[in-house]
Amino acid sequence: MSLNTLDKDEIIQFSKLANDWWDEEGSMSFLHAMSETRTKFIKIELIEHFNLKDKNKLLKGLNILDLGCGGGIASEPLCRLGANLTGVDESKKLIEVAKLHAKNMKLKINYQCTSIENLIKFKNKYDVIIALELLEHVNNLKQFCKLMTNLLNENGIIILSTINKTFLSKLFVIDMAEKILKKIPKGTHHYEKFINPIEIKEIFNNNNFHIKTIKGMNLNPINNNWKLTNNTSINYIVSLSRY
Repeated sequence: MSLNTLDKDEIIQFSKLANDWWDEEGSMSFLHAMSETRTKFIKIELIEHFNLKDKNKLLKGLNILDLGCGGGIASEPLCRLGANLTGVDESKKLIEVAKLHAKNMKLKINYQCTSIENLIKFKNKYDVIIALELLEHVNNLKQFCKLMTNLLNENGIIILSTINKTFLSKLFVIDMAEKILKKIPKGTHHYEKFINPIEIKEIFNNNNFHIKTIKGMNLNPINNNWKLTNNTSINYIVSLSRY
């Protein structure tokens, strides 16, 4: 088995969406709608994990790595909260979009077009690693997760969001959102790459990590708003730390 986690077809697919990335009503509308809910979860977890108290610059001093950052939808809100942000993606086009948008927003974010394998070579460590809506697009999931743990400081925290592998997730994400409603570009997701929480737990247990918190993220189709719930049957977000 190749240890390379890059899926070239996935990079090509997302690179095609680069020009549309910051259009909140366009092909990335799901990610934009989801952004506030994901950021809320991340804030809650980081406040508890690091015992943060500065309300003005809540995340000041924290080094955060956003893996698969795309055009920067998740990176920018965390940067505004004071974090030192490094955003990494293997799509050159998406990194160009991210850099331009951050410049226009007057945000200082260290965007890099590189791979997680290359990050390991530099031996940098991060306090927080986020990989949001990414795991279902990589190859060799176990190796990818292991590399994440190697990039984390001893007292760090990993936050992941992905899609559960259930009948409902296939129905809503692929059959409805992609094929019928066309809210997501057709071919964006592949059911065989969806991941259930038990698999996440087992992979990270083998690397001496445990799940701290897991929440479902559910969409209200009427107002296109997402909220955190206890229902993880479709989308979910999870935090992990060392034993």
